[in-house]
Amino acid sequence: MKGMKQIAVAIALVATCGTAAAQQSIVGQPLPKWSAGELDIYHINTGRGDAQFMIFPDGTTMLEDASGPTEVGPPPFLLPAKPNASRPPAEWVARFIQQVMPKGIGKIDYAVLSHFHGDHMGVITKDSPESKSGAYKLSGITAIPEFIPIAKIVDRGWPTYDYPTPLENPTMVNYRKFLDWQIANKGLQVERFKAGRNDEFVLLHDPKRFPTFEIRNLAVNGIVWTGTNSDSRNTIPPIGTLARKDIPLENNLSIVFRVTYGKFDYYTGGDLSNKPGEVEFQPAPWKDIESVVGKVCGPVDVMKANHHGSWDANSISLLSDLRPRVIVVDSRADGHPAQNTYERMASKRIWPGERDIFITNLSPATFATTYRSKDAKSTQGHVVIRVAPGGASYRVFVLDDSDEQLRVKAVFGPYASH
Repeated sequence: MKGMKQIAVAIALVATCGTAAAQQSIVGQPLPKWSAGELDIYHINTGRGDAQFMIFPDGTTMLEDASGPTEVGPPPFLLPAKPNASRPPAEWVARFIQQVMPKGIGKIDYAVLSHFHGDHMGVITKDSPESKSGAYKLSGITAIPEFIPIAKIVDRGWPTYDYPTPLENPTMVNYRKFLDWQIANKGLQVERFKAGRNDEFVLLHDPKRFPTFEIRNLAVNGIVWTGTNSDSRNTIPPIGTLARKDIPLENNLSIVFRVTYGKFDYYTGGDLSNKPGEVEFQPAPWKDIESVVGKVCGPVDVMKANHHGSWDANSISLLSDLRPRVIVVDSRADGHPAQNTYERMASKRIWPGERDIFITNLSPATFATTYRSKDAKSTQGHVVIRVAPGGASYRVFVLDDSDEQLRVKAVFGPYASH
């Protein structure tokens, strides 16, 4: 009982004054629970792909991506599974969500698939287990409802899944079976993400209490918000006019959005990147979607690095427009982040001011080659952004990912929102 009281006092101190001494007092303790009015963004590290869970100020919840398959490649490409390999990655994601979910909230309100790659949506193989219903197999997003219901899924392809060409691989076939069954049996809603909108994702429990909260849809399928009203424009020429080599890659079609709460802004863009070699050596302005997105997004406080910090993403143009104070790199393999990308993210020649970089999982090989990564604030663990009520400031918590205790390894901030 005495220990519980000490933790409660420490939490209260951090919430009220945010001093360094108070913050240090919770290191080694479980992460304090979300409170009404706060905006939480959890970057969940499974070592197998992206998964971000968000709790909005009124308790509305969102999952963006659901991690990847049990394995994504042969050693040394693989990063260690976190917390271990005893469960599939999506199950670890679901269990994490169950721990941080607000009391009384029994479902994920929104699930967003940034794009249709296996390290974001899961991969179906001959060994993938079947769902309880037997109607589809489990991996990534299709496994989440086995543990937590999902009310609505938003992706880039519903209902046709035919852009830029028909998506007919086993994972997509299974995903559509999953949607059909969930719609018919669980009342799942499904929508296509529409660039430009600021009303596709809204607060569902107490919106009038938090009028400064907004999610602006910035881009999808190469269609980008113009910055005016909900208008958008297509940056990609008609597919029928393109040579086969010029058809956009899946990464370039990623969903991109900005979360705003008062003065605070957060950017997330899936694996948005430039088709390797095209922008550098075969200039075609329409292929550089990052630059267009950066200009309409504008400065943000926190940025989730595009494409795991790979060499072909997070361009000078994008970074100079976003100018983030905090950058989170969700890594899943060697080369995340790449040396050239880390140099861009760290360079004050691109934009002035301080910035802190957090990496969820850094391999020894990447540490050796991305030599500047030693300057990162963290190179292992879940990364949590916690925005104070009203959005005027935020803190970053790094959590131990070796077990499910969600113990705090370090606390950074408070940072003043721009």
